[in-house]
Amino acid sequence: MMELLLENVRNTLSGILANIVREASKVSVHNYAKIAVIIVSSILLGRVALLYSIFPGGIALMTVFLHKGRANIYALPLILGGLFSNYGTGYDIWGDAIAITACGIVFFLIEKMRIGVVVKAFIAAGIMVLAKSIYLLADQFVFIYDIFMIITEAILILALVYIFHRFYSFFDNENKSESTVAEGVIAASAVFVLMLGGIGIEFMGIFSIVYVGALFVTLIIGYKVGIMEGGLSGIASGVMAMLITSASPAIIGIFACAGMTAGFFKGLNRIVTGLCFSAVCIAFGLIKGYPELYISIYDPLLASAIFILIPNTVMGRIELMLAKARKNHIYEELIAKDRMQATLNGYLQTFEKLAILYAGTKNSSNIISMQFKGMAKVTRTMIESLENNETSLLPIKEKYRIKVGVSCYAKEKNISGDSYICSDLTNGDYIIALSDGMGNGESASRESALTVTSLYNLMKAGFDVELALKTINSLLLLKSTEEIFSTVDLCLFNKITGKIKLFKIGAAATFIKRGDKVETIKVSALPMGIVDNIRVNNVELQAKRGDEIIIVSDGITEADRNDSHMEWIRETIENIRSKDPQTMSDLIINKAIERYGLKEKDDMTVITAIVN
Repeated sequence: MMELLLENVRNTLSGILANIVREASKVSVHNYAKIAVIIVSSILLGRVALLYSIFPGGIALMTVFLHKGRANIYALPLILGGLFSNYGTGYDIWGDAIAITACGIVFFLIEKMRIGVVVKAFIAAGIMVLAKSIYLLADQFVFIYDIFMIITEAILILALVYIFHRFYSFFDNENKSESTVAEGVIAASAVFVLMLGGIGIEFMGIFSIVYVGALFVTLIIGYKVGIMEGGLSGIASGVMAMLITSASPAIIGIFACAGMTAGFFKGLNRIVTGLCFSAVCIAFGLIKGYPELYISIYDPLLASAIFILIPNTVMGRIELMLAKARKNHIYEELIAKDRMQATLNGYLQTFEKLAILYAGTKNSSNIISMQFKGMAKVTRTMIESLENNETSLLPIKEKYRIKVGVSCYAKEKNISGDSYICSDLTNGDYIIALSDGMGNGESASRESALTVTSLYNLMKAGFDVELALKTINSLLLLKSTEEIFSTVDLCLFNKITGKIKLFKIGAAATFIKRGDKVETIKVSALPMGIVDNIRVNNVELQAKRGDEIIIVSDGITEADRNDSHMEWIRETIENIRSKDPQTMSDLIINKAIERYGLKEKDDMTVITAIVN
């Protein structure tokens, strides 16, 4: 007991320390993630070229960063570094480099002035126009195309400042941004695709990095947020992909339709969603005619494959980020779910340790060990159900029905030593349990009732069959000062799959009638409450409509002890033509009474279940 007390104290202290470390790590992880995103995005957005000639990303990004605070000036060398990484590739980067530097200096100096982000966007666009105009005039060659591209870049700067401002608001410690869901979706999709464009690798084999990434983010947002948001994500991703690759504007419509398709399958089976998403992309891509496709058939297939293969834990993180962007009740629910999973994991570890601690002992301690194992099993099931939040395309329907009839005969004062239960469990399972207590009368009735009631309650709570039976066995051993024991005859029928599982612990034979044939199922085992470690084996069958399952107590099988092969029972079942389970149970009981004759009769129970 002293060791157990010390273990509890140790666990309590470690739990407190773990909570402190967890809370501190959450802050650290958030800050590190924010810094990492700023560094990576500064480089990639600074180097991404739109329309193969302009670099508005760096100018817009510098404007947004310095609008949020002068401390973000450290991003200036990162953005310039990303831009200069294009040196030697044929791009004319010097005009944009001058504009980025000028924006950094101007916005750093006027940071204390209360100027809105919209006004700063126009100032940044003006600085770019001025800087590039001076640069082009100094070069002494100015074409109409150059003027057109300057105007285009100015417009893109205005748009990107708005997009970046919305996107980086998600990383603020106090997220007070009033962005709508649509704005968040557009910002996240556009920035993600632009960062992929900033990598500078247009193709990897037969796959376009930009297209695969744009399709993937569209698919994710549609699947997790909804139809409208999926369409908006497709439009934003399509526009950015078009600007990066100079592709046909038709891809915007293709991406939008594909995003709405993903939203239509929101929360359903991921395989079905991915296949339908790919089908829509490929179908619209083929409209132009092979080989001049609007979009390669390989890119949507790869994006869908990545989407399907993402682990549930990663998908949960993505869903949490999207919910944070939406800032509605779903975010709070997911945060609560995340905390619940962490708490349940703590409980699971505790239950497993306690089960090991009490294992190997006898009597009451062994029961406690079984209980902790059961609690660990239930907790694990709850964690798995929280992790797996997908639903199938169609609700799972029960393909089978089962109709049950029960007939009993009591030997002593109308009190039978047999007890039974027939009831639904979870996930389509139906339980039929019959227990025969030792002897007869009230004592046997109490023991058998304890057995079937405990078995049902444990399985209803989430215990698996083996653990539930072993727990009851330990309970009977604890009470067995007078050698009290019970048999268990358990049938589990799944109304979805039609699977039948028969568990027999010291129980009489079970009979399965299919058509005109009757099969006898016998399993040799000691009753419960005799030995510590019982072996739990089962017989599994696939049911067919019209099958009849007849479960009997030993009072039936021992009605004619001269017939050790129980041929009279088989013949009785074969000769009964009624399809009513109650009629069949009554006829078997009557036949057993007839076989007893003048001999003393035992308690008898017959349960007939017919599968429809």
